[in-house]
Amino acid sequence: MADRAKQGDLKDGISLPSPMTIQFIAIDGFSMMALSSAIEPLRAANRLLGETLFSWSLFSDTAGHVTSSSGMEIPAEQDLENAALPDLTIIVASFFPSDYRNTMLFSRLRRLRATGRMIGAISSGTYLLARAGVLGDQRVTIHWETARELEMTFPDVKLSPDIYCWDRNVLTSAGGAAAMDLMLALIARLKGDALANDVAEQFLHGQIRPSSHEQRQDVRWRFRVNDPRLLRAIEIMQSHLSQPKPIPHIAARVGVSDRQLSRLFQAGTKMQPSKFYLDLRLRAARGMILGSTESLESIAELCGFSSLGHFSRSYKSHFNESPSETRRQSVRRVG
Repeated sequence: MADRAKQGDLKDGISLPSPMTIQFIAIDGFSMMALSSAIEPLRAANRLLGETLFSWSLFSDTAGHVTSSSGMEIPAEQDLENAALPDLTIIVASFFPSDYRNTMLFSRLRRLRATGRMIGAISSGTYLLARAGVLGDQRVTIHWETARELEMTFPDVKLSPDIYCWDRNVLTSAGGAAAMDLMLALIARLKGDALANDVAEQFLHGQIRPSSHEQRQDVRWRFRVNDPRLLRAIEIMQSHLSQPKPIPHIAARVGVSDRQLSRLFQAGTKMQPSKFYLDLRLRAARGMILGSTESLESIAELCGFSSLGHFSRSYKSHFNESPSETRRQSVRRVG
């Protein structure tokens, strides 16, 4: 990379080449939205600049194509083992990363790391970087559904709740639309904020989000509530899913009576506090079932249920299917 005619600025000891070659490695079940959000800003930057600032390729470990989580197949190069080493390699993965094993890919990631090349991941791809042993002490992020699984399996990984992280030569994004924010940061680093803002406008992106932007929606927007007492009550519930707090305790923390809290919830959410709290815990459990390989027993405990039986009965009553049925259907949908 040092012999390039032009170089980007130097930050954290990393010099960015210009033009820059990027290799995306898509794992079966990847998110089409995440991949598109990463590639399209690069295309737009080239078009607006009138020159090739970025070039990219798509690889897979399957024969000639890769299948997204929506079932769409797209062509991909396969001979990853003999492919040239790019400036930046990005793993794009989605569901059940802990099930993935590919020694050739992991070996290539270690080779990239040893040669000082930049590596990255989108969504659950960060889990695969951790499994390959290439993260070191870099700060990284991952989609919130997979965060606990990464923490449990690799407790030494420095995990952040941010939408994306850029720590020296490791770039990670939580996935979805956040992949665009990461690429906009890359464009800004190479050619300045003006081009990055122009690219964002092309996609009606609005204001470019900083890396520290949280992944989950703010309580105010997620539940469409404005009363500060109700917001505080919901925040307490969200932070105590595994050990649910009694409703009178929450009311006292908020500074209202039990009856006042019930009126606030009824007016703001059309639910009583206890029903809202149960819905919050069950939806959190559903997210874990769909996005991780955590055991159902562990998920039940994490969401505040005293037994798997109690959890299963509550879950089936709420979603009209058992937790095990949800997991089987999820596995079938992603192949």
